[in-house]
Amino acid sequence: MNVALITTTIYVPEVLQRYRDMDKDVVFFVTGDRKTPHKETRSFVEKLGNAIYYSDEDQEKLGYRSSEIIGWNKIMRRSISLIEAIKYGAEIIVSIDDDNIPLDTDYFADFVSILSAPYSGLKASSKTAWFNIGDFMIPRIYHRGYPYDQRDGKPDYSISPTSCEKVGIAEGLWFGDPDIDAMERITNAPIIHRFSEVLQRGLVIDRMNFAPINSQNTAYVRELAPLMMPLVGVGRYDDIWASYMAERVIMTTDYCCYFGKPFVWQERNPHNLWTNLKDEIYGMEYTPQFCQDLLAASLGDGSILDKLERLYQELKEKEYLPPVFHELGKAWCEDLRGIL
Repeated sequence: MNVALITTTIYVPEVLQRYRDMDKDVVFFVTGDRKTPHKETRSFVEKLGNAIYYSDEDQEKLGYRSSEIIGWNKIMRRSISLIEAIKYGAEIIVSIDDDNIPLDTDYFADFVSILSAPYSGLKASSKTAWFNIGDFMIPRIYHRGYPYDQRDGKPDYSISPTSCEKVGIAEGLWFGDPDIDAMERITNAPIIHRFSEVLQRGLVIDRMNFAPINSQNTAYVRELAPLMMPLVGVGRYDDIWASYMAERVIMTTDYCCYFGKPFVWQERNPHNLWTNLKDEIYGMEYTPQFCQDLLAASLGDGSILDKLERLYQELKEKEYLPPVFHELGKAWCEDLRGIL
């Protein structure tokens, strides 16, 4: 399979040496930001081999309309790596953060196996249509972006056997510092050292359920890649709301989402938790409404990109969504039309 890895960084991403040692054939697309030490980062990335680094000037020269709307000093610069990987022709795209340390040497092979062959194993389905993968972690957590009106402490799901499932998005999971809301990190500061036996084996979720998926240690097939652009204007729900949009489109397909291997250790980069919390309040308030609006949208037929464009159009009149949300969505779809 033609596999690409994408990431963005404001540091010299030394962790990429670990990924390169695992597979010399995976192409790396690394986008910097205004704060990135470009000379040192370019030198490091190029020495890895089969890897491309894009400074801020390099990205501006690419001419994508979405780039200027995204702006700078944002993790959403990852989207430029994504569109370059799509243009390159990657069949599977692996998105990582530069603080994700892969545990096993089969890291890429695990993603390829999950995304390229029919899946047989366990399937989770919730009566509330919401699923929290953190129920299977020790200690138990809520994945960042899981709606607060669903956090009653009572897991409501059933597990059943399934076969011949078509996985389109696979979220590998994280030991160490988990991907949780700032409020949970401030009050509890959990560290994950164990997963349940269920997560060790992995599971898929009912395609009619919502479950938050982030942009770290996550892989997806080329057909669904247009859905994985982190949003702007929604604070720290940029990747989470994008995953809900992706899951809404997936509801019209035969794809499903997977959680499990490959695992990473997350040695979280420095963050101001109070700033994180302020950036999450908007999403905490509006996630239930946003997902109701997603379900009410009429997507019709056509390609994944056709449905994504219609989804942005259906959301255009929602007053709680800032204008930049729609501006970026329109520009992103236009950029993709130029390369697909």
